[in-house]
Amino acid sequence: MERTVKKFALLAISFFVATLTYAQITTSSMSGRVTDADGAIVPAATVIAVHTPSGTQYYSITDNAGNYRIHNMRIGGPYTVTVSYVGYADAVYGNITLRLSENYVQDIVISESATTLEAIVISAGMDNPILTSDKSGTSTNVSSREIDALPTVSRGIQDFTKLTPQANGFSFAARDNRMNNFTVDGAGFNNNFGLSSSLPGGKAEPISLDAIEEITVNIAPYDIRQSRFTGAAINAVTKSGTNRIHASAYTYQRFKGMAGKTVDGQEVQGAGETSKQTWGVRVGGPIIRNKLFFFLSGEFETEDASGVNWRPSTDGVGKADQFISRTSEADLERVKQHLISTYGYDPGKYKDWDPFKVRNYKILARVDWNISRNHKLMVRYNDVVGSYMNVTNATSAPSGLSRASSARMSANSIAFQNNFYGMENTVRSITGELNSTLGARMTNQFYATYTHIRDGRTSPNDKLADPLNRFPHVDIWKDGDAYMSFGYELFTFHNEVLNNTWNIVDNLTINLNRHTVTLGASFEHLYVRNSYIREGTGYYRYNSVDDFLNNATPSAFGLTYGYYGNDAPGQMLTFGYAGVYAQDEWQVTPRFKLTYGVRLEMPFYFDKMDTNLAIRDKTAGFGDISYPESGIAVNGGAWDVGTWPKSKVTINPRIGFNWDVTGDRSLQLRGGTGIFSGMMPFVWFTNQVGGAAMIQSPELAWNAAACAAYGLKFNPDYKALIAADPTTFPSEPNPNYLPNNANIAMVDKDFNFPQVWRSNLGVDVELPWNMIFTGEALFTKDINAVTQVNANETAPVGTMAGADNRPVWDNNRKVNPSLSSAMMLTNTNKGYQFQLTAQLTKNFSKGLSGMVAYTYTNAKDVSANPGSTAYSVWTANASAYSLNDPRLSYSNFSIPHRLIGNLTYRVEYLRHLATTIGLVYQGMPAGRWSYTYSGDVNRDGSSNSDMMYIPASPSEISFVDAGGMTAQQQSAAFFEYVDNNKYLSAHKGGYAERFGDVRPWIHRFDIKVLQDVFVNFGKDNRLTLQVSLDMLNVGNLLNDSWGCYYYHALSSYDNVMPLRVVAGGTATAAPTFRLNANDVADFKTKSQLTKYVSTDSTWSMLLGFRLLF
Repeated sequence: MERTVKKFALLAISFFVATLTYAQITTSSMSGRVTDADGAIVPAATVIAVHTPSGTQYYSITDNAGNYRIHNMRIGGPYTVTVSYVGYADAVYGNITLRLSENYVQDIVISESATTLEAIVISAGMDNPILTSDKSGTSTNVSSREIDALPTVSRGIQDFTKLTPQANGFSFAARDNRMNNFTVDGAGFNNNFGLSSSLPGGKAEPISLDAIEEITVNIAPYDIRQSRFTGAAINAVTKSGTNRIHASAYTYQRFKGMAGKTVDGQEVQGAGETSKQTWGVRVGGPIIRNKLFFFLSGEFETEDASGVNWRPSTDGVGKADQFISRTSEADLERVKQHLISTYGYDPGKYKDWDPFKVRNYKILARVDWNISRNHKLMVRYNDVVGSYMNVTNATSAPSGLSRASSARMSANSIAFQNNFYGMENTVRSITGELNSTLGARMTNQFYATYTHIRDGRTSPNDKLADPLNRFPHVDIWKDGDAYMSFGYELFTFHNEVLNNTWNIVDNLTINLNRHTVTLGASFEHLYVRNSYIREGTGYYRYNSVDDFLNNATPSAFGLTYGYYGNDAPGQMLTFGYAGVYAQDEWQVTPRFKLTYGVRLEMPFYFDKMDTNLAIRDKTAGFGDISYPESGIAVNGGAWDVGTWPKSKVTINPRIGFNWDVTGDRSLQLRGGTGIFSGMMPFVWFTNQVGGAAMIQSPELAWNAAACAAYGLKFNPDYKALIAADPTTFPSEPNPNYLPNNANIAMVDKDFNFPQVWRSNLGVDVELPWNMIFTGEALFTKDINAVTQVNANETAPVGTMAGADNRPVWDNNRKVNPSLSSAMMLTNTNKGYQFQLTAQLTKNFSKGLSGMVAYTYTNAKDVSANPGSTAYSVWTANASAYSLNDPRLSYSNFSIPHRLIGNLTYRVEYLRHLATTIGLVYQGMPAGRWSYTYSGDVNRDGSSNSDMMYIPASPSEISFVDAGGMTAQQQSAAFFEYVDNNKYLSAHKGGYAERFGDVRPWIHRFDIKVLQDVFVNFGKDNRLTLQVSLDMLNVGNLLNDSWGCYYYHALSSYDNVMPLRVVAGGTATAAPTFRLNANDVADFKTKSQLTKYVSTDSTWSMLLGFRLLF
């Protein structure tokens, strides 16, 4: 009873006094020091700041040190600041613009007047977001001017966050992009479930670009309010209404042909078939002048594209450079007619594919209410709904079964159109924020948000009559690799993720002379429901077309189904995250500021789950797992899948500083250090629920022997299959039963959410011509990184014979043979990211602004967690040792060198014309590669996941005659390839490192041209017709071999596989290999890097028309 009361009390306290997650910053602030002409401080002076466009007022009183501080201000401007004091003339400072999450410092001098008290009006000068006492950490701000002026064809947020020097796509500081925290007006727009690395909304942006006022990217903010990330905190604030009506109607058109059609002289299939149209409108203005304002935005987008470039062959010969698959039309037609005549099932097209359609709309509404001078309220609602089509999954198979080397849609295989799947995405969010001034020294910010995100799948089979609408997924292989696929895509049946999140935040700020103290509280409640049924309609694999046509026993089978006849059982997780924080900004001297604080954080698991005693019994023999070089340590013993990890308080201190070295803000030194905690994909949590066999069956994964032992034959209706054998396929859970070959998962009871120690040191120097040089170092060390281990894998039986002496397994590689896998989500303390940045910035002046930066990165991790399920993460994280012991290696997110630059220029002329030009350059290696084997060299049961040993000489590797190639011919071709490969030749006699090789550089120039035709009328009114042209990869327009990605025909995703395993190694025999090609000539062709013939490599453009008022 006492423990129950304590838990209840702790929960109640955390609800009201908690913090963590979305405590992001949605406003700006202003501070400074008021002195007289002699430099004496002026206490008790009144400071009033007015947001000129809306008439919104903020005020403060200077303290005994002459300091004033104004918090929770609207971003943007211009602002006018007036300082008044008895016996002095008012000082008025104008033309002040505030940036999101930054403190604008404006020191003010007032003059004494004995006779007249006329106001002295002074221009505040140029906005300088870098040389300011508020800046200590690593951050980037993107203003509305830059959003309007810089090129974007996708009209996506990532086109602007890439301006961050430490970025790589949507990855920051060389961290997994799923570890970011993206918020809009304080509301989380995160893919919490983690099935994809993109933002929520699928192919639709989660918010219209036209609704965004400003974006900030904070990587090392020492403001304790910013949280929930170990990558970056990306904050966006929406536009708001003012005292004047502003409106814009626009359309963006990408017609067919507005993209390059060739790469290095080769035709890009379907390049000229893509068309995209966007229509939108926005309007904002007053409801009650100076009091109540509105802003509305609406947008509709449609796109039709050629989603599939591959087509079948007529002669059975694949030609990757022409996107021709070896799968013959004759075989495809034979199978199609058999399916129609035997089962009444039409698998759809296998060529001349239907275009892939993308549809989405976005709506946003915002109201701002100046309740009084002391209280201001904002309410914002956002709604996004979209849909699009995808090709089938590439190579996945039932857990524990071998995968094909080639994708289902590739030079070796074709999938029928009904094997594709669609996505339906919804993002809805509402935010309310109240900012209050509580006297001269205290301000308060309170906001509450709710976000609903839904991602569901559809299939072309859904339109068919029962039971054809649940036809199984079938893979047909040929010569040991993928050849043909049809049926219901293996992961799509009733696949749906719901993610509902609400949170509350309260920040109280107290000004105490030289100290600004912040006390905050927040609580996040997250509900996730995942309906995920692997192989939900059944999975069958056959070794040949004839095997399927003749109804032979399949070579593999997989199935998961819901209990009690429920087709869509949901794995549910209700989670909370809470904490408390406090911070002090100490203006030690006028030139030195110190910011220090601490936050305490704690997770809550609200669900009570049923346990499966059979899992406890089957895992009782699990021993401890310890791999010091990987930083992995897991306790052995029986599993209780009915419990979650222990809730533990984590402590996150931070400290940052800013030193104005010269006293005139021309040279500043800044930096800090601190602990940052974040979230992770919750799909890995729900794996525990899904594998517990209490709401749905565990995934059944049968190999050829199991299929033969059962006497399995193809059944087009999985419901008929399970109804015919309730013993093998029970219809309801049994807490004392788990079928053989089940895949189970659990979260380590000592698991901690991601946590890093991050530090930075930067110097900013003012240069002539309004330029600033920045040098910055950023270092991140993992305290608790996330990784997966398979507790059902035995220790190796020894090391492999020969020069490659890696660990090796025998056929008894499972601790419990009745389990297929037992995945444990756990932590490692290995991993780091280091970045050095040199940056030159020119602030906006006379229509010109720009930036250029170079960043060097060195980052290593134990796992990049390359998958959406526990088992797929484990098998995809290649290793030269054990998949349980992947060891520290280069991070997939580590781009060693990156150049980024932008330049904008605007000029008005001839009284009615204006031209804006925006240019963005990005140059960097296009990613990283690993060198692995095709097949399983160490006999651990996982294919394509063994790092390659690079032999020092031909005597260290054994080839066998294959495919008309002699062993000697293959050896000569292979070593010619190694000697001509910079990475492989430098690492002879050792193992290739995971992501050890760097892809070739790619250089891209993007440009935007805006032409305005305007008419001025009335007082400060302007009507503008604007025509814009955005073009990506301009160099490729001039020469179709420029700005292209490179492709390796021996690669699958990020793995380059020059060799195919013929026989895996043992403790007494070295492995044998063959070239991973049809013949020597084919290998020499495939081993050469070639330009990637795809629309990813070509130029593209977007034409826009806009009317502004």
